[in-house]
Amino acid sequence: MSNIILAIDSSINCCSIAIYKNKYIYSLSEKCEKQHTTKILPMIQKILFQTKTKFDELDYISFSKGPGNFTSIRIAASIAQSLSFSLNIPIISISTLAIMAEKAWRKYKKKQIIVVINAKKTEVYWAKYIRNKKSIWIGEHTESLLKKKLIINEINNLKNKWTLVSNEWQLIEFKNSSNINKIKIFLPNAKDIIPFTLLKIRNKQLCCSEENSINYLYNTF
Repeated sequence: MSNIILAIDSSINCCSIAIYKNKYIYSLSEKCEKQHTTKILPMIQKILFQTKTKFDELDYISFSKGPGNFTSIRIAASIAQSLSFSLNIPIISISTLAIMAEKAWRKYKKKQIIVVINAKKTEVYWAKYIRNKKSIWIGEHTESLLKKKLIINEINNLKNKWTLVSNEWQLIEFKNSSNINKIKIFLPNAKDIIPFTLLKIRNKQLCCSEENSINYLYNTF
């Protein structure tokens, strides 16, 4: 039997839960505004019930480590850390920006992804992710906190055509850029944490406390 993984995301205005069991991904997702605390635990109970899974059957716990909303990221991290400790199972954290890139691949089969998440009135979280021939996303080193006024400069400096994904509708204004072929607006989903988790399990990249810390991206460029 394959490993059973519970994945949690609450990094933006949405809660989502996924279970990987018998090589299939089951998921629940619900939009929420400052209600992550009341939503997420019942959702975990619901998906465990739907998949006939008990807590002590879980082999791994993974979560979206941000960037995103400060408080909501900590909710997912706290739940994941508590389950990891109480069940004595490995914990794995994945960048929210990478998760957004994976969702763009799952939905649109795009390999060159610009990910932009709204941060503040004047700033966004920004990253450039490329899916290589081994189906591995390269780009975590590009993650940064970027001034909104600098987005157009970054786009103009791109090479080739990129797909831009974001939770920010205002970015539609960049749809006519010669370096952007599509703009898609959506929220991250916990089901897109699973491929990264499986890769880390396969490569035995587990239980590193530094890697599992929350990703706030304080530096501004």
